[in-house]
Amino acid sequence: MATHMLNYVFFAILLLLNVNIPAGDARGLAGVNPLCRTATHKRLCNRMVNGATNLQEASINAVKAALDVGRRVQARVSLIQPVLSTMDTMSQDSIMGTCVEGFDRIVEDLQTSLEALESNDKGTVVTRLSAALSNDCDDALAEFHVNSPLGKYTKLLYKQVDNCLAVIMQS
Repeated sequence: MATHMLNYVFFAILLLLNVNIPAGDARGLAGVNPLCRTATHKRLCNRMVNGATNLQEASINAVKAALDVGRRVQARVSLIQPVLSTMDTMSQDSIMGTCVEGFDRIVEDLQTSLEALESNDKGTVVTRLSAALSNDCDDALAEFHVNSPLGKYTKLLYKQVDNCLAVIMQS
């Protein structure tokens, strides 16, 4: 009799676990645009696609959002100069050149991605967005054990580019 009762308890626990798991998953996606469900940063993606109802519109909105952040980071590259002040001039110039060039390239990659989206060239979009996920500036600063004053902005930028790829790769 005790074994029989234990089987019922075990079955009841399994049943409860089975019912709760899908409900938990659904709560995590509540309010998330369906076009953002594969994104790593869903809430951020939701803001990026800005109410889009189709893949093309969501993709364009997402890339425009990332491009906006990219341009803001690009405009702030000069904030790196003061943290390099203890280095020799050659190292400062090298790092600044790397950073300026790196963020210029990211903005160019995002702009090219947007243009490619508008002409339905998915291959170029994916290639250029993937390229925008890397920047030698971070490596140059890390090599000299310097914390980037742009770290918060670049993390946001990389999250946005990652979301762009997630949205675009759905088709």
